[in-house]
Amino acid sequence: MECNEIMHALILFIDNEIHEEAQVQSFQSHFQNCPQCLNEMEHERQILTRMKTLLADECCEPAPDDLQIRIAKQTALLASQMLSPTQIITEYRRTETTINGQTHIEIETTHEIRGDFPLS
Repeated sequence: MECNEIMHALILFIDNEIHEEAQVQSFQSHFQNCPQCLNEMEHERQILTRMKTLLADECCEPAPDDLQIRIAKQTALLASQMLSPTQIITEYRRTETTINGQTHIEIETTHEIRGDFPLS
């Protein structure tokens, strides 16, 4: 896995929301070979743990069932978006015009992002 793929799904890894063993092993292997990503993962884990501790200390009431269901659905949607394959396609167009011995070159660049992004 590339560093940018790791960073996009880091919270899912920290929260044990990645269930495919091959993906979990890809993360673990990447962390063994990439100290920057390992440091970022440890930093994010500390922040997340601290936030959960603070929230647990402050929130004593259980959330209503409908709220928990909505949060679970939204989390699942975000997880699927984060793990869906995305392509970035870059096209270059070159136009060369020569008039009276003067050459004018115009280069046009376009980017297209393709992925499975649900509308809801």
